[in-house]
Amino acid sequence: MPGARKFIRCAIYTRKSSEDGLEQEYNSLDAQYDACAAYAQSQRHEGWTLVKERYDDGGFSGGTMDRPALKRLLANIEAGKVDIILLYKIDRLTRSLSDFAKIVEILDKRQASFVSITQSFNTTTSMGRLTLNMLLSFAQFEREVTGERIRDKITASKRKGIWMGGPVPLGYDVIDRKLVVNENEAQLVRHIMQRYVALRSVRQLMDELDRDGHRTKVQKLKTGATRGGCSFRVGNLYHLLSNRVYRGLIVHKGDAFPGEHEAIVPEELWNEVQAKLAERSQGGSSRVTRARTGILAGLAYDSAGRALVLTHTKKGNRQFHYYANRYEGLGDATAGRVRAQDLESIVTDQLVTMLKSAGETESLLKPGTYNPGQLHELIEATSQLASQLYSSNDIAKQQLIHTMVDRIDVYDDRITITIDNPALLSKLDPTQSLQPASHNLVIERVALRLRRGKAMKLVVSPSNANCASVLRDEKLIALVAEGRATMALLRANPDKSIPTLAAEQKRCRIRMAKVAKLGCLAPDIVKAIVEGRQPLELSPGKLLAADLPANWNEQKRVLGFA
Repeated sequence: MPGARKFIRCAIYTRKSSEDGLEQEYNSLDAQYDACAAYAQSQRHEGWTLVKERYDDGGFSGGTMDRPALKRLLANIEAGKVDIILLYKIDRLTRSLSDFAKIVEILDKRQASFVSITQSFNTTTSMGRLTLNMLLSFAQFEREVTGERIRDKITASKRKGIWMGGPVPLGYDVIDRKLVVNENEAQLVRHIMQRYVALRSVRQLMDELDRDGHRTKVQKLKTGATRGGCSFRVGNLYHLLSNRVYRGLIVHKGDAFPGEHEAIVPEELWNEVQAKLAERSQGGSSRVTRARTGILAGLAYDSAGRALVLTHTKKGNRQFHYYANRYEGLGDATAGRVRAQDLESIVTDQLVTMLKSAGETESLLKPGTYNPGQLHELIEATSQLASQLYSSNDIAKQQLIHTMVDRIDVYDDRITITIDNPALLSKLDPTQSLQPASHNLVIERVALRLRRGKAMKLVVSPSNANCASVLRDEKLIALVAEGRATMALLRANPDKSIPTLAAEQKRCRIRMAKVAKLGCLAPDIVKAIVEGRQPLELSPGKLLAADLPANWNEQKRVLGFA
C-alpha cells in the first residue's frame, strides 16, 4: 500500500536593498513573490505547499543578517515550520559568505534547504556547493565595489561643494538638489548664535528658545510623513552652533570645501561663537554648577550604623555624587549609595521646616527654664537661621548644618535627623541663658527609596495635606496641560490628521500623537497630579510612554493609582 503523500512546506523570502519604489501598489517585493509562488505552483506534484506568512525585507542590505523578516524565517526553520526557502536569486538571501555559512548551518541542522528559481544547481553535491560559493563571492564582490564607487562619488562631489543629501539644516531648503537660503529660518539661525554669545550657556539658550516658541526644522519624508518641529535640545544646539554649512562650506570627513550654497552667518559672528565653544571645551564654561563640598560628610549613616562617605562616578565630563557606605566596593549585598543631591536637599528642607516651627523650637528647651519673652526671641532667631540656611551657598550651609546636627540616619523607609540641642542653642543664644532639653530633638520623615542599580533616589512622602507641594511635579503638570490643549486642537479640526496639524503647528508628529492621548486622562488622575498626590514612581516619561486604556479605572491601575 503506497505511503501517505508528504507535504513540503515552502516559505518565500524577498528583499530589496533600498526603499525606492516600495510605496508603489505593485513593487519589486511583490514581483519576486509572484515569481516564486508560480514556481512553487509548478511543483505541486512533489508535494510543495506555500506557507501563509510572507517574509519581505524592504530597504535592508544583503550584507547583514540584521533583517526582521530573515530573523523570523530562520526562527521558524529552527522551530520546524519551514522545509524549503524559495528565492528569486541567491543574493536576495545574503551577499556575505560568512553569513551564508551561518544560514547553511541552520538549514542543515533542521534538514531544510533553499531553492533559487532563476539559478539552477544542486547544493547536495560538492560541485553545486562550489558553484554556489562562487556566486556568493561575486555577489559580495559586487556589493563591496558598489559601496566603494558610491563613497568615491560622494567624496568627489563634496570636494566640488555639491550638497549630497541628508537632513536639511535649519536656514536652508533644497531646490533642484541644491541648498537655497530660507530667509526666515536664516534669521532664526543668526538669532540663536547671537543669543549664545550673550548667554554663553547652551542650556540657558535651550530654555529661552523653548519659552519663545522656537522649534526645530520640520522635514517631510519620502513617505509623506514629517519629522521635527520639536523643542530644541542641547545636542541640536551644539550641532547647529558648530555646523560649518552656515559659513557656506561642505564638510566631508573633517575637511571643509567651498560649497555651492550661500553662507548665512557672518564671519565675525561665527568666529565669536566658535571661540565661546572652544572656551567651554577647555574648561572655561560659565555654566552654573554646584560646588561639591559634601555638606553632610561625617554626619550621615546607613541603617546598619555604617558611615556614608561622599563619592562620585564620572560619565564623560560630568560627575555624579553619592553618599555611599565603605562596603559598596566589596560586593556586600547591603551595599548601596544615595544621590548626594537628594539627601542634601531633603535634610536642608527638613531643617528649614523645623527652624520655622514654633513647636519644634520650644522642644529644644528644658521645660520650666524659660519665660515667654525668651521663647519669643528664640523663635525669631530660629526663623532668621532658617532663612540663612535656605539661601546659603554649599560651604556656608555645611558649616550651619554641622553646627546644629548630631547625625543623620538613612533607613529603608525613613530618614531621621538628630539635632544637637546644646550646640544649636549655643549659636542662637550666645549669653547661654537658655537650658537645652535633656534629650536631643529627633526629626523623622518617611521617605521612599527608588533603586536604580546601586544608587537610590530618595523622595520624601508628605505627612499631611500641607506637605502636598513636596510631591508636585511641575513637568508632569505641564505635560497633562499640553495633552488637554492638544486634544482641544484635534477636536477643533476634525477634518485634519495629526501629521497635518503637527506640520502646521511646527511640532513633532510622533510626540503630538503621544501627548494627545493624555487629553483623555481620568479627571481623578488629573486632579491628583495637580495636587501632588500621584504615585512617587510616576514620571513625565512614564506617563508619556504608558499605553492608556479608555476605561478610567484601568488607567488608574496602569499608572499605579490603585
